Amino acid sequence: MTAAAEPIAPSRRTLWRARLATLALFFVCGAALGVWAAHIPLLKSGLALDDSTLGLVMLAMGIGAVVAMPCSGALIHRFGAVAVSIASGLAIAVALALPPHMPDPVTLGLSAFLLGLSLGGIDIAMNAHAAAVEKAFGRPIMSSIHAFFSIGGLFGAAGAAGLVGLAVGAKLGMGAGGAVVALIVLAAARFLAFEDRPETEGGHGLRLPSRAVLLLGLLTVCSFLCEGAMMEWSALFLRDVAGASLGLAAAGYAAFSATMTIGRLLGDRFVEALGPARAVQLSGAVAAVSLLVVTFAPNPWVAFAGILAAGLGFANIVPPLFSAATRAPGVAPAAALAMVASMGYSGGLLGPPAIGFLSDAFGLRFGFGLLVVAAAIVALFARRTISPPSPRP
Repeated sequence: MTAAAEPIAPSRRTLWRARLATLALFFVCGAALGVWAAHIPLLKSGLALDDSTLGLVMLAMGIGAVVAMPCSGALIHRFGAVAVSIASGLAIAVALALPPHMPDPVTLGLSAFLLGLSLGGIDIAMNAHAAAVEKAFGRPIMSSIHAFFSIGGLFGAAGAAGLVGLAVGAKLGMGAGGAVVALIVLAAARFLAFEDRPETEGGHGLRLPSRAVLLLGLLTVCSFLCEGAMMEWSALFLRDVAGASLGLAAAGYAAFSATMTIGRLLGDRFVEALGPARAVQLSGAVAAVSLLVVTFAPNPWVAFAGILAAGLGFANIVPPLFSAATRAPGVAPAAALAMVASMGYSGGLLGPPAIGFLSDAFGLRFGFGLLVVAAAIVALFARRTISPPSPRP
């Protein structure tokens, strides 16, 4: 009998091309959200929506993303992460152009659902592919890849805001955004693949989570809950609780996002030096202490400094957790990642309303105390939850 040929390891040049193409996908995902966010005021005024109706439209988008994630895991198992990434990226381009053409709130909500569906699909696929590229590199690269999501959001929002300022209208602005997304996805498509076939071991994508996946998902819920709450509530906390000026309060989430992006750009070396479990443990501890400072800050500047530090703390929690999900025993990498991400994004979706209910009942300071507990859970359980990566060949 003739022995099966060993697979040929990809060259470093091929790996770097795959890495850069994966960065482009993360950039596209963030940029699409930035374009969407910048046009929300125009969409609201165009259909004369009240705040509650607009909130339902945004909820439809979040539901679409959460619905897509487990399905994406099954599709990746069948077709591979590269194919699902490209298809989802092109779907984002189409879905991004649709909302300004919708004639009423119902169809606007449907278009938002489709955009969320596309974003949820690419989220799992590009993270699964990034984890495969990271495994081939033999060292952590997930944090810096995730940084390009934030960078894409900055460029997408800034570019769209410029078009809004020029009064080109939502149809042209969001259409142009969709066209740019399609061009970037098509340019990256030819460089994504670096293996002859995708990894599909471990079963199909739709199944109940194992204990290891469930624990990773719970830590991801804690992180996304905090990140979502910072996006929705940090400005209000600075203004109403810490007594900050309007300008300082408005800069709160931007500062959090900036330090998170910096932390992720520098995070690969941090994770490599400490190992993923220790890195997440330390990151959770920094996040918990920082949020504790924010919660009991004696003045707005101390609260603002705590928000800056919290961004650094949360920077390197989710990327190592997503990488760890693809190493969960007995589960296909994409399936495990889909489960963990679905749990995490559900936490991000439900977290801000939960903080609102707690704030109404006990005050916003109490609500931020919940975030301290969530970050502390990450610090306490990271070491016993995250399995180490396989040794380099």
